[in-house]
Amino acid sequence: MKIMGLGRLAAAIGCATILSGMIATSAFAQAKLVIGTISALNGPGSEWGRGVDAGARIAATEINERGGLVVGGKTYQIEVKSYDDGYKAAEALSAATRLVEQDNVHFVLGPLGSASALAVKPGFEDAGVLALMNSYSPQTLAGKPKYVYRVLPTAAEYMNQIILWVKEHHPDLKRVAIIAPNDQTGWDSEKMLSGAYTKAGFEMVGKELFERSAVDFQSIITRMMTTKPDIVELDTIAPGTAGLIIRQARELGFKGLFVKIGGPGVPGIVAAAGKEFAEGTIVYVAADTSTPKYKWMEAEYAKIYNPPMNSFTEFFYDAATMLFTAMQKAGTVSNVDAVRDALLTLTPFTGVQGTVVWGGMETYGNNNQLIGPVFIGTIADGQEKIIGRVEVK
Repeated sequence: MKIMGLGRLAAAIGCATILSGMIATSAFAQAKLVIGTISALNGPGSEWGRGVDAGARIAATEINERGGLVVGGKTYQIEVKSYDDGYKAAEALSAATRLVEQDNVHFVLGPLGSASALAVKPGFEDAGVLALMNSYSPQTLAGKPKYVYRVLPTAAEYMNQIILWVKEHHPDLKRVAIIAPNDQTGWDSEKMLSGAYTKAGFEMVGKELFERSAVDFQSIITRMMTTKPDIVELDTIAPGTAGLIIRQARELGFKGLFVKIGGPGVPGIVAAAGKEFAEGTIVYVAADTSTPKYKWMEAEYAKIYNPPMNSFTEFFYDAATMLFTAMQKAGTVSNVDAVRDALLTLTPFTGVQGTVVWGGMETYGNNNQLIGPVFIGTIADGQEKIIGRVEVK
């Protein structure tokens, strides 16, 4: 089945109801509102992918336990339909087709990876499905999309500030090598990071790509070490894989600094690298995990997936909460354009980590990028320690 089949059904979907079935309660019957998620629930990248799904589920459960979502005088119980794309474009296409053509879903959170996001973007645009995505590729927001929005900051929003922090605090380190996944996410992120490091005055001395399923990195590490880097940038590598690379590089004698600007996940890094080898790694931190709201989310996450919770969860909790708020403001759960228009009026919005706003005009030519604060961190004694805050503009 081809995703372009979504376009042929756009008119039908526009008239279809997503109030499929009624849920009986002791006092009244509630309608059912179905939203979808697409993300990597298994395999490489699943630490992040489960955050997409869990964030949506935690937000939905919170509303359901309060009695449901009241929109236009009706009360809805929210159901989340989840599909696993395994970080693969073909699986994301299949999931998108099922959500739209079989499940009659108008609103989707995800996908997670750039290849998946770019694969489903044309179909969602054609069918008028509002998608609140992740993706590090700038192409996700290219072409002024009407229904595709990105709900977490990417390296483009914060990499320059983190790289300048590294330069200020490690002035003797000059030479940088990047290790990145051999996929759309890795290609786009590596290109951006290489440019940012060069602009900041670093010398780029090497680039290595690998398949996300890889577990043995000795050959690329050995090759990389011949370029004598002071810093190894771990890019958008999933936390567990990043930890393996750190361990193997240390075992092969690399003494320099590891920096990981793309994608959070210190617990996964430490578990794979070991506390001693992970010590001192500079990381992008998506959330202050010490706040009461974050601690509450961790407890809710543990009811859905095995801990630890990745901080991507809070971005998609915020996105889902904003989506439900937009439905209430628009007075509809079926008119996608009205819900989208309401969504764009909600910022400044108070999210889990602070105020978020729609932006991105200078970078993408539109304001389809949700922007909020992020942090600079280090790994100290096996724990994530925040050492700086980036107020993304």
